[in-house]
Amino acid sequence: MLSLIAYTNTLSAAPGEVIEVKASSYGARFYRADLRRVIQGDRHPQGPGYKDEPVTLDLGGVRPARRQAIRPGSYVRIEDRGNVLADLASFTLAVPVQPTLMSGERTIFLLSNPGLELLIDSNGRPGARLGETKLSLKETLIRGQWTLLVVSCDKAAKTLQLSAVSPAGHIVETGRTSAAPRKLEGQMTTVMIAARAPGEGHFDGKIDSPVLFDRPLEPLEAMTRLALPQTLSRSPDLIAHWDFSRAMEGTDVIDASPHQLHGVTVQCPARAMTGWRWTGQCLDWRRQSELYSAIHFHADDMTDAGWVTDFTVTLPADLRSGLYAIRLVPDDDETQAYHCVFAVRPPRHGATGNTVCFLMPTASYLAYANHRLGLDVPGTEVGMGRLVEIDRHHAFLQEHPELGFSFYEVHADGSGVFHSSRNRPVLDLQPGVKGFLGGLGSNIWQFNADTHITGWLDHHGIDCDVITDEDLHREGLSLLRRYNVVLTGTHPEYYSLEMLDAVQGFVDRGGKLIYLGGNGFYWRISFSDRHPGVIECRRSEAGIRPWEPGPGQFHHAFTGEYGGLWRRNGRPSTHLTGLIMSSQGFDISEPYELTEAASDPRADFIFAGIDRSPGRKFGAFGLSGKGAAGMEIDRADFTLGTPPQALILGSSRSHTDIYLMTPEDMLDPTPDMSGTQNEAIRSDLVYFETDGGGAVFSTGSIAWAGAMAWNFYDNEVSRMTLNVLKRFDRQG
Repeated sequence: MLSLIAYTNTLSAAPGEVIEVKASSYGARFYRADLRRVIQGDRHPQGPGYKDEPVTLDLGGVRPARRQAIRPGSYVRIEDRGNVLADLASFTLAVPVQPTLMSGERTIFLLSNPGLELLIDSNGRPGARLGETKLSLKETLIRGQWTLLVVSCDKAAKTLQLSAVSPAGHIVETGRTSAAPRKLEGQMTTVMIAARAPGEGHFDGKIDSPVLFDRPLEPLEAMTRLALPQTLSRSPDLIAHWDFSRAMEGTDVIDASPHQLHGVTVQCPARAMTGWRWTGQCLDWRRQSELYSAIHFHADDMTDAGWVTDFTVTLPADLRSGLYAIRLVPDDDETQAYHCVFAVRPPRHGATGNTVCFLMPTASYLAYANHRLGLDVPGTEVGMGRLVEIDRHHAFLQEHPELGFSFYEVHADGSGVFHSSRNRPVLDLQPGVKGFLGGLGSNIWQFNADTHITGWLDHHGIDCDVITDEDLHREGLSLLRRYNVVLTGTHPEYYSLEMLDAVQGFVDRGGKLIYLGGNGFYWRISFSDRHPGVIECRRSEAGIRPWEPGPGQFHHAFTGEYGGLWRRNGRPSTHLTGLIMSSQGFDISEPYELTEAASDPRADFIFAGIDRSPGRKFGAFGLSGKGAAGMEIDRADFTLGTPPQALILGSSRSHTDIYLMTPEDMLDPTPDMSGTQNEAIRSDLVYFETDGGGAVFSTGSIAWAGAMAWNFYDNEVSRMTLNVLKRFDRQG
């Protein structure tokens, strides 16, 4: 297990900038830190060997290790700084709720003074507390169905009443008891929605825009009032209307009453969610936001660990661009070292002079961050064709679900994980960590697979700048235009519109792109300045996915953009790379068979020093499945946008039957959808030029980089990649 874990405030920093390190002990007593340039992270004995370099920089010596807690669970917090609620005596609280998990007592709404709490117990029965008085109903709420809960207090009659009302207006049950609320003098009132306190009593499910009145109302009257939210703000008895359909893009929770009892969300619950009035009338929250007035809360939401900074590191002003890690060594045990990986990007003003750029796919790293596919997804071993390998990082994640999830998991209530974040320890974003899906051999995935590329660049002495997806998203084409060549990682799967526009604009304006991966430019994501370090993904319409966002919930809350595949958004990856996702399988990779197009004069520079006889097997080796084409593979498809001038230089054949056709291609499922039977399941090696003078070389395979690293980078796959890079960089 791990004795120390940590994270930084950023995954990208320029020379001279400051990085904050936040660490927590899980048994360590002390630790020391150093800075290292990460070059090659694969530790497989048949690989080129793990390689990093220390950077001479004093990081402060030995530090004591301390435990920092993580409190998962999303909620809303409102502070009554203006004492609006100070004189509240008689009142009615009306809250539509849709529970999605019944487990333990959960708080729906808490008013700290005079101690009002609306809740459900572990059996799903609604209840209310007012001071020392508790009232419970006998009928249980139904998981996944809306119920309006109305709790009212009549000061004169000294009664507390709780009612459950169906969406059709049927009173399911009403309970009543004696109660006399007591105010606590001198205390500011706090409102909590979906939690009793941070880390305590978190509600799983949807809550729709609670409303608070300053007099007792009968439940059907309250329901009538809530059915017309546009008239609520002028009601003289309205105290607060927390309208969740407003400001959904950020963390603000707006009180639509004149009292302005605004609040904030914590731990990024899902917003722009269908509410209790939604019956399919509209599928886009931007058109009728009042139908999307719910927030889906989860007890295991976690996008910010919230740790305090242990120390800071000022990067040297002359530090070269590249992959780096602040390494934390607990108790002088090098085997327990934890690496906080980040990119040193080029200076924000000025240039390094490098003409080659490696685009570090950090959005895809976050999409897979802390994924538990090996143990939590039953089909993983079937898709790998072998037993999973579990190392101490994976075991630690199983023991600590509070570290948050990837896009490949579901919450405890079965709903999809819409958000991932760098504001927490990401255990698999470290050199040397094995994966589950990395193929026979090295079995490395995402970051470590990408170090096959950075190790290759280092081996050939190619000076290269490194930028991250977040850099690209924020700065766009202006960041790329200084380079001749952009190289992708092995699996640049998740892209925002701004990122996609920047790379497409680079190629359209004469830039050269080397796509060294598979299943790239596949899912649409969104960033938001209101949620720094967090990305959103809603897996709408087809695609290889473990969950769907639910009817009517296909548009991102961050931006309003329609989620899902870029292919379904009119931007298939063929427009950029000439290829589109074809299949995935995580057992054996295959070689390419060269085609007649390999002899085209336009491809002479690609095959310099390489036998290009048609039909010859090319790349029948590698560290990722023992071949150059595998794991996740892309094909050319002229009907889906592959440029007509593209040369298909080679294609893989006869993948195993673990490789299956993608759902978006499987319009009519038939038995011939597997790798040995369907010719569409292949990886194509493609080259084409663009009208603007740009050019693209695409490998269509995650396993390609593992073949580049075979035999210490001395092989024909490595040679071909170097041929292309030199020509694209105007060196040959």
